[in-house]
Amino acid sequence: MKRLLYWLYLLVKRQLKNPVIVVVLIAMPVAALIITNTASLKEKEPVRVGIVLEDDDKIGIMTRDYLVNGDYSVQFYEAESQEKLEQDIMNKYTECGYVVGTGLKDKLDSGSYRDIIELIICRSDFVSSMTDEIFFSAMFKAYSPEVAVNYVDSVDIFKKHSEKAEEEIRKGYEEYISGDDTFRIDFKVLDGVQDNGTQLEDKTGEFPLRALLIILIYIGGLFGIVEYYLDKNSGTFITLPRMYRVAGKPLYAFISCVLFAVSAMLTLAVAGQLKGVADILHMAVYVIAVTLFAWLVAIPVRRANAMISIIPVLLIACLILCPVFINITAYVPFAKYIRALLLPWYMLK
Repeated sequence: MKRLLYWLYLLVKRQLKNPVIVVVLIAMPVAALIITNTASLKEKEPVRVGIVLEDDDKIGIMTRDYLVNGDYSVQFYEAESQEKLEQDIMNKYTECGYVVGTGLKDKLDSGSYRDIIELIICRSDFVSSMTDEIFFSAMFKAYSPEVAVNYVDSVDIFKKHSEKAEEEIRKGYEEYISGDDTFRIDFKVLDGVQDNGTQLEDKTGEFPLRALLIILIYIGGLFGIVEYYLDKNSGTFITLPRMYRVAGKPLYAFISCVLFAVSAMLTLAVAGQLKGVADILHMAVYVIAVTLFAWLVAIPVRRANAMISIIPVLLIACLILCPVFINITAYVPFAKYIRALLLPWYMLK
């Protein structure tokens, strides 16, 4: 028994002598620690867009309020003047800005609104191409009731009670804009849904750390088989009993899986994504499953070069077919049958 334990110790020590493996094992939790504790990487400054009003026009004020108080992908704010806005843009404090000229409502009513709004940019018009839609959407949201009111004023049937008609048309428009009848689509990445259809988890933009670590353990087990073949070819097992040679193949895969699993658990703990004892138990079962899979693959594949050729194929298959970055089965339904052959899928579904 002591001889067997000492042999296991030597196998672990041998794998830890590989500088590539050591660097990867240490780099994973260290990188997670750096990213987790670096505020500049965790928080991203919003893109700022300035607004300048040259008078107290009603539509201009409403447009400004909609934008400044709205929930958009960029942050709108009111600048003190056009000169201050230009300074902010030149100093890269603001990405771009809009200057609303005088008499916006009157010019919109008359239809001669050319050059009423000036866009100020520094170099690239990438952001402004996006904010144009937001800005003019807010402006016409403010002005649309005026279109309806102008129509009411032009119809003879409403002239007798024009004030009441204007009040009702404005009220109706506000109810339509703020009510549930307005059509809208929100895109979210959803992870899991209970039978009652509740507790959907929004994971938009989250880095797939767990998925990548699961795949790395899977690949690590296969690399353990490669290490076994390399040692076998170098004559490491010549002086050992046959039992050691037979057990060596799954043991190499198991040791490699355990090393990567421990590093992965530390990485998840540092990143605040470790779910306690449940994660540890699932990881233990997964390590055993990967070890058995690597051992079964090694039965027909008996050369290190052949195993090295298979590993990139399985890695690419995991990244494409498993839900790491996208769910490919939503576009290619047949892919789910191939995905069922990949062990990481059962840990990620």
